[in-house]
Amino acid sequence: MWFYEFFRLFGIILAYPLQLLFFKRKTYYVNKKTTNLKKGGKLIVSNHFNALDYPNTLYMVFPRKLYAVTAEIPFRSRFLRFGMKFFGTIQANRVTRSMTFINESVKELRKEHLVQIFPEGRNSPDGNLQPFFRSYVLIAHRANKPIVPIVSDGNYSFFKRASVIVGEEINVSDFIDPNKRAPSKAEVLAVNDYVYQKVVELRAELEERKKKKRRGEK
Repeated sequence: MWFYEFFRLFGIILAYPLQLLFFKRKTYYVNKKTTNLKKGGKLIVSNHFNALDYPNTLYMVFPRKLYAVTAEIPFRSRFLRFGMKFFGTIQANRVTRSMTFINESVKELRKEHLVQIFPEGRNSPDGNLQPFFRSYVLIAHRANKPIVPIVSDGNYSFFKRASVIVGEEINVSDFIDPNKRAPSKAEVLAVNDYVYQKVVELRAELEERKKKKRRGEK
């Protein structure tokens, strides 16, 4: 509805100067020519430090609207539930284990929107990558949209600089026939293993690029 969109844009614009100071984000691309976040439906798969991962990516893709699959906890508060709704979050309820978030994510992707998901399913304050829940593979397959892996170093603070690296798009159709209604477990595992390994590689590449920048190398 129009008033949700109004409040979303008002809140984002109001906080825009603050996020420039807080995140001070440095964004790297593995291949900017082949990874375009400015248009089209894309499923962003990210590592997860804390709740600030979402606004960090939100401002990175602004002015596009970013939908994000989030846990059920903030939806328990009426006030937060309203805020989450106009920002475009999709609830993944770990208590009821409802799978409605899959259909909702597919719907938004088919509308050519951006959807972000954190397949670790929980925060990782120490930065160690945890195993992925594989529901994101079904989302990308059913929507027939590419996965874009994005890795952040979680360095969020007024006195720090957050660094992010954007990987190349991954087409699930390279692994699973897009006309196939239900992929096999082996196919889902194959995609998950591939995406997980790409995220591991991106984490290593991000650290290497940060080291080069500190040394003044290109």
